[in-house]
Amino acid sequence: MISSPIAMLPPELMRCVISFAAAHPCEHYTILSLSQVSQSFRQTVLDMSWLFTQADWDHWPTPLLDLWCQRARAQSLTVNLPSLTVHRLTVGEAPELKALLESYSQHWGTLTFWVLPERSDEYERSIRFVERLLQCACPLLHTIDGWAPPRPFMNFTTTLHLHPDCLPSLHKMHMRNISFAFPTSPTSVTELEQHCSYPERWLPLLDGVKSCRLIQKLTINTMDYYGGNSITFPAASGKVVLPSLTVLELRGLAPVSVAPAISQLLSCCDIPKLESLIMWVAPRSGGPGVFKNLCQDLVRR
Repeated sequence: MISSPIAMLPPELMRCVISFAAAHPCEHYTILSLSQVSQSFRQTVLDMSWLFTQADWDHWPTPLLDLWCQRARAQSLTVNLPSLTVHRLTVGEAPELKALLESYSQHWGTLTFWVLPERSDEYERSIRFVERLLQCACPLLHTIDGWAPPRPFMNFTTTLHLHPDCLPSLHKMHMRNISFAFPTSPTSVTELEQHCSYPERWLPLLDGVKSCRLIQKLTINTMDYYGGNSITFPAASGKVVLPSLTVLELRGLAPVSVAPAISQLLSCCDIPKLESLIMWVAPRSGGPGVFKNLCQDLVRR
C-alpha cells in the first residue's frame, strides 16, 4: 500500500500544521482530532506539551483530567473553575476533583475562578474554599483572576486572604468585586486590575492596593459602579508609598468622578514615579466643556 502523504510530512511541518489548526490549548476537540489523523500525527501532538495545559475542569471526569495534565509535563497549567464547579467543590460534592486539583497545585500557572452565590453565606464559604485552595504550594502561579457579581444587593464584604509564601511567583491579579488582603506585603505582585461596583468596595480596594507596595501598573475599573454621576468615594485612613507604580489606569468613571477618585488615591498613596495616567471616561453626560474642566481639575489636584 502507498503511504499517506500526510503521514510522510516531516515533524517540523507537522508541528506547524498542528499549531495552525489548534492555536490555543482550549481547542480540545481539534487537539483530539489531530491526534487521530495518523500515528505520526498523534506522536507529534503528544510531544507538543503546551497543547495540554488547559483541561476542562468543569465537565471532564477526573481520569481524563489527570491524563490531560500529565501530558502537559513541565508546562504550567491554566485552571478555570466556573461558579458551578466552585460550588460543588465548596460543599464537598467532588472530593476526587478537589484532590486532583490540589495534587497539581505546583503546576498551576493561571487560576481563574467565578463566585456567583445566591446568599451571603454561600459567598463566604466559596471565598474561604478558594482561600484554602491557594494555601497549597503554588510555586509557578503567576496570575489570579477572581470574579464576583456586580449587583448591589449582593454586597458581600468577605475578604480573600492570600499568603505570599505560598505564591512566590504571583505577579498579576485581576479581581472583580472581590476584596483581597496579604498579611505581609508581597514582593512579586507588579500588576493589579480591580473592579469596583459599589462604594462599600472602595476602601477594601485601597487597602489591597496599599499591601502591594511593589506594584508597577494599577487599573481600577468602575464600569458597573452603581450611583451614576453621583459617585462618592469614602475617605481612606493612613498613607503608604508605592515606589514602583508607574502606570495608573482608571476605567468607566463619569467625567465628574475622575478627579475625586484620583484625589482619594493620592490621599492614601504616595506615587513618586508615576509616569502615565490613563483614563477611560464613560460617555454619560457633559460635552466639550466637561473634559476641559476635568483637565483643569486634575492639574489643580
